[in-house]
Amino acid sequence: MNKEQYLAKKKAQQVEFDNIQRRETCLNCRRTSSACLCDDIVEIKTNTMFVLLMHPMEAKKEKVGTGRLTKASLKNSKVIMGIDFSNDPEVNELIDNPDNLCFAMYPGKSAINISEEKFTFDKSKKLVIFVIDATWPCAKKMMKLSTNLLDLPRVCFTPTERSKFDIKQQPMEFCLSTIESVHYFLSALEEQGVEKLNKTHDSLLKTLESLVNYQLECESDPNRQTYRRNSFTPFEKRKKSVKWKTRSLFVD
Repeated sequence: MNKEQYLAKKKAQQVEFDNIQRRETCLNCRRTSSACLCDDIVEIKTNTMFVLLMHPMEAKKEKVGTGRLTKASLKNSKVIMGIDFSNDPEVNELIDNPDNLCFAMYPGKSAINISEEKFTFDKSKKLVIFVIDATWPCAKKMMKLSTNLLDLPRVCFTPTERSKFDIKQQPMEFCLSTIESVHYFLSALEEQGVEKLNKTHDSLLKTLESLVNYQLECESDPNRQTYRRNSFTPFEKRKKSVKWKTRSLFVD
């Protein structure tokens, strides 16, 4: 193939690419229009501000990530994308604001478990919770790199139910997706009297259920590209990776 033939082929490929009809994407839930879940999303008003620190892989590659659905559900929330937030202007502005009281939702020996102990804080300030939206290994890396997050006090909760995100395999039994973590954290805040939600946050789990059901339906439909004959393995039959028995998930 000479230079002219190569350039002609590239031009033809570009024309073919330009003529491909791109699928429309919902700007709210960030899913394709045919897979939009906005009808299942209920807007939840909270006094607490949730800042979702999203790993770039979650934002660009993860098609069934729950971080975007969490953001679409919580009116008082925002997404900031990155890996090392040490010098992130948005994150540091929130932390340095004297009217804010910032915590990182992340396990650790020093974390305040609001499911088991009284959560007391200055009510005159705005409660800001930073939530890392990433896989567990990526979340650990993000915490290690982000020195400003390491300096924040931590809060956590005790999950009482196994993850309902059945289309994803969690590394440990009580590891939860982002949307589930926020739901159970809000439940703990409501029990402590910090939030008055009247159980409206239960819609977060219903949105997750809609997502899971849609994906399972797609994977079990032989007429779809994503068809898998045995797409769902019950939790009890899943094989646990040996690496999770020795690897520490948390940054102390």
